[in-house]
Amino acid sequence: MMKQEKRYLLLQLNDALFPIGGYSHSYGLETYIQKNMVNSEETAAQYIENMLLYSFCQNELLAVRFAWAAGDMENLEALLLLDQCITAQRTPMEVRQAGEKMGSRFVKTVQALAAPCEKSIFARYVREGGLKNHVIAYGTYCAAHGIGQEETLEHYLYGQTSAMVTNCVKAIPLSQTSGQKLLYGCQDIFRKVMERLDTLTEEDFGASAPGFEIRCMQHEGLYSRLYMS
Repeated sequence: MMKQEKRYLLLQLNDALFPIGGYSHSYGLETYIQKNMVNSEETAAQYIENMLLYSFCQNELLAVRFAWAAGDMENLEALLLLDQCITAQRTPMEVRQAGEKMGSRFVKTVQALAAPCEKSIFARYVREGGLKNHVIAYGTYCAAHGIGQEETLEHYLYGQTSAMVTNCVKAIPLSQTSGQKLLYGCQDIFRKVMERLDTLTEEDFGASAPGFEIRCMQHEGLYSRLYMS
């Protein structure tokens, strides 16, 4: 694929309308809202910053980085191990199931696109069978299609943050303008997250953020729910 085609593909993969079911999950945010801990634009901004810096960075985003690197080296064994690791380290049941369901849908959807790839690693990864986590499948797919690591990470970071903001707007609720202010205000946080990501190693992978995990577990028992996690 040409460079421009790769950019458009990357935008499509991280688009909110890409049909993998991401809109169905709040990853514990709904618990924070029902407990009145996130109830305004200001508290939503605090939630997003803390989630990105102290949970998302060393878990999902680091997993994408590792998956891209393993995919670029066509190291199938490393990819399968990453899938096992991220499944094992996700303590909340709903979050674990969300990653697996979204991974399965991601694989099916990108296979239907039939975009020309530069490496065979994604096809080999899929042929191995078993559960596929979204973050591992995404990182592998991008590497196989010659999309750069930095672009892969930055687009994923933006896409997931945009989804968090959308959930805040719907569930708190906030105005659309407040949502856009929140998203624009994340630019400095993006820089901090990417800088922190560069310092992380395998020893940091899966570092626990107990508060977020507890809210995800409590979500299973909420009386009424809009989201699956």
